[in-house]
Amino acid sequence: MRQLHFFRLGWWQGDRLLDSKKARLRKLLRSTTFAYVAPLRNSEATKCREILEAVACPFVVHLWDLSDRALNEDYAWLFFHAERVFCLSASMADEICLMSPCKASFLAFVRPPSKFRSAFDSAGELKIALIGFLQTYQDGLILLSRAIENLGSTFAKIRLIYIGPPAQLKYIPSPLGHITEYEGCLDDESRDRALAACHIAYLPGPLLPPDTDLKSKHSIPSRMADYLAVGLPVVAAAHPHSATAHFFSTIRGRGFFPVSDPEDIQCVFRELTNKTSWLNAAQECATFYSAHFDTSNALGELASLVSRFV
Repeated sequence: MRQLHFFRLGWWQGDRLLDSKKARLRKLLRSTTFAYVAPLRNSEATKCREILEAVACPFVVHLWDLSDRALNEDYAWLFFHAERVFCLSASMADEICLMSPCKASFLAFVRPPSKFRSAFDSAGELKIALIGFLQTYQDGLILLSRAIENLGSTFAKIRLIYIGPPAQLKYIPSPLGHITEYEGCLDDESRDRALAACHIAYLPGPLLPPDTDLKSKHSIPSRMADYLAVGLPVVAAAHPHSATAHFFSTIRGRGFFPVSDPEDIQCVFRELTNKTSWLNAAQECATFYSAHFDTSNALGELASLVSRFV
């Protein structure tokens, strides 16, 4: 049900399902007994409602992000009729409860455990992991670039290991270009192996205040699950009042290190040259992963709901 593009342009008039297609839709989805929908914006909420009203099956809503400041009545319909609404952040739960009475629970982006684990580097080298889309995180990347300029005396060598689409390379500031090693778009196992070979992960945002930026207000970047799954301490250019900073507050300063200027970054990088500090931080990250991102632990409520209908 998340794959709205399956029902192509010929199915729709704007965001409304054509009446002539509804019978065919019901036939296509006649074996559907339960649906999972994850609308990111108003137009998707409208299309999800159109499909669900036609198919008439129970469903859950999972809010990955909220891209529109004002949610439409179709979001409210989804919230009211869902068996459960899952949210990535507390701010999302607060917002939807103002719209419609519903049962809201937390569900992060989850992933299976990794068979790779990061290890402390005793050679004085710093390998920084960076993964995902970079276009909207320029401020955080510039912070990292400015921090790196003054770390040459602390580390024998500094490398930035980037994993992601090649088109995103242009968003890496030029001063970081000479230390960047591009790994490409990797499969899950290769990604984990590359991350585990690093020493620290860098999260370049969201850095803007949550009252001006919706990603800062609501989002928990999915790349965090990959960092923590291999036990990588995370240095995060995240606004202190962002949803990201709030979500990881229990390991703040112990595995998740929010920073707001180059001096903060330098201080944390130097702190993590201490083996005990690094090992403690890596363990905090691994424990947090197990509690919040491990599929075997985090999907219990969703699995229980699905088992009632499937």
